[in-house]
Amino acid sequence: MMRRGTFKTAILSGLIAVVTLLMPANLYASDLSGNNEKILSDVVAISGGERAVYAIKKDGTVWAWGGFRNSGLLGNGYTVPSTSPVQMKIDNAKDIASGSRHTLILKNDGTVWATGSNEDGQLGIGITSYDKALEPVQIKELVNVKAIAAESNQSLALLEDGTVWQWGKTDRVNPPSNKPVKVEGLSSGLEISVGNGSAMMLDNRGKVHVWGTRLYDTNSDKLRNPTAINGAQEYTAIATSRQRGAAIQTDGTVWTWNNSKQFPTPGELLIPVKVQRAENARQIVGGSSSSFISIIKKDGTVWTWDSYWDGPSYKALQVKGINDAVDLASSQFSGHYALLKNGTVMKWTMELGEPSEPKPVNAPINVVMKGETLSLVIPPIIINNVSYVPLRGVFEPLGATIEWNQGNFKGVVKKDDITIEINTSSEGMKLNGETLTGELKPISVNYVTMVPLRFLSETLGAEVKWQSDKNTIYINLPK
Repeated sequence: MMRRGTFKTAILSGLIAVVTLLMPANLYASDLSGNNEKILSDVVAISGGERAVYAIKKDGTVWAWGGFRNSGLLGNGYTVPSTSPVQMKIDNAKDIASGSRHTLILKNDGTVWATGSNEDGQLGIGITSYDKALEPVQIKELVNVKAIAAESNQSLALLEDGTVWQWGKTDRVNPPSNKPVKVEGLSSGLEISVGNGSAMMLDNRGKVHVWGTRLYDTNSDKLRNPTAINGAQEYTAIATSRQRGAAIQTDGTVWTWNNSKQFPTPGELLIPVKVQRAENARQIVGGSSSSFISIIKKDGTVWTWDSYWDGPSYKALQVKGINDAVDLASSQFSGHYALLKNGTVMKWTMELGEPSEPKPVNAPINVVMKGETLSLVIPPIIINNVSYVPLRGVFEPLGATIEWNQGNFKGVVKKDDITIEINTSSEGMKLNGETLTGELKPISVNYVTMVPLRFLSETLGAEVKWQSDKNTIYINLPK
């Protein structure tokens, strides 16, 4: 998730199907890099949750990718994960925070909005329900909010007056709260962060305070009221990662400690140790459930380390190839990211303890029909030089009707005297009763059924064109 206080169902088979576009011979996956149309750009801030990643653009729109089945994490009106960025149904965003199944959005006007699951009241809207918000809804009790934080099913907000408010499943003992409750015992706050069952706040004197679950064991959990970490150091920024906390000291060094433990093993809590090779730090970020903590140094380089195992010391490793980073994001299941000064986003993963070579995050492929960009459940996806787009979002505007039987996983597309049968269980398709060749078989991606678009579009009387320099598929309707 972003630094708090800095800038920073399964799809119901048959409700949605997705189709593949047989690509022109000159389109390859490599074509998706090389210019700004094909690379995610104009980004001003990024954030990572357990299963999703978010990017705020200059215009205040939010773009999200990753996600989790049946969660609503992406806030775009659907429950389907997406490997490409999709636009959330909200604008004027300032900050994003995401847990395992819900997402918080802080807008420029100081209001907070939430989307996703709500079984522990983590949306903060005054009810606890298994119903999901697929688009952001406002937490009306919160105004004048300065920063937000989220992890698992818990949520936090820091107000402009320095108070901290918490809701959802904040620990493993007290019952969840479905609306924000003020955290008592804290001085005026500057930043907030949240980890596995515990939360942190950096106050206006440079002190770090921790509260929440202290010890996970087979008995009842041991809880902690807000407590300052040991030592006389003063800090400028904080981050959490699983059960650990970390902070940048005023001299640019980075220190880390355990906020809580899984079992009553030896070792003290809230005792900071210095992270080696992490000097001259100016920004720090953890992962909602990831064990990695990363920093940006004053020279724009990015360094990271794994804090999962307790140890006497920790050493940061450089993410080579990044020299002008301005923001960071980390996700347990979606990788690690750096926002560059030029507004593009780079991704890397950890392989055998070493950062992989960073690669740019691609922009979503657009589909334009009748001069308008279609709003699709997921953007087109290229697999083996074949692109994928949602069936309903494309073919209903073409005048086709789509019928789907969820029970037997069969669909039918009809227009005039053309009938196309789709059977996802057998990966078969038929055109007016005749079985199609193997290359036209449907496939499944992220719980979404995929079938050939170019064949369907041209069969239904439309022309499909790929314009590489625009990163766009154009569907021209017949006169």
